[in-house]
Amino acid sequence: MHHPARNRARNLVRLLTGAAATLAVGALAVSPAAAAGASSSCETTGAYGSADWTWLNRSTLVHVKLTSVDTSDDARVAGVQLYTLDHHGGSHDWHWRFNKRGAGKSQTWETTLQDKRGIDRVGVEAAAFDDAGYRSLCGSASVKNPRF
Repeated sequence: MHHPARNRARNLVRLLTGAAATLAVGALAVSPAAAAGASSSCETTGAYGSADWTWLNRSTLVHVKLTSVDTSDDARVAGVQLYTLDHHGGSHDWHWRFNKRGAGKSQTWETTLQDKRGIDRVGVEAAAFDDAGYRSLCGSASVKNPRF
């Protein structure tokens, strides 16, 4: 179920936390080759999620590696997803990947993402799910695309 006010608030938090992270890291000197790769992660009760990727251009991520870890023996399933923001602040929540291997186990997926609207920022969300939906959720700060 989508809640427009909640989604707008979530997008604002994504932008603000991403801007704060960019300011904190901005002082570090990074070579152009190193700037092409990025990663992000977050952890909540019962789940850890991370992603690594390479920026191909303004609209494509390649070598995307998503990892989900079930961190609790609680009969819940851990999941991970990427979210992206376009240059105008619009968001896209990519589909969830579910780790059904059980407590203490991880699962990894590899993919490529493309959004014709452009991908200005990328972040990760992780959650622990039961039959009613997610019970706990975290979201990482978004990482800025250096191609913009």
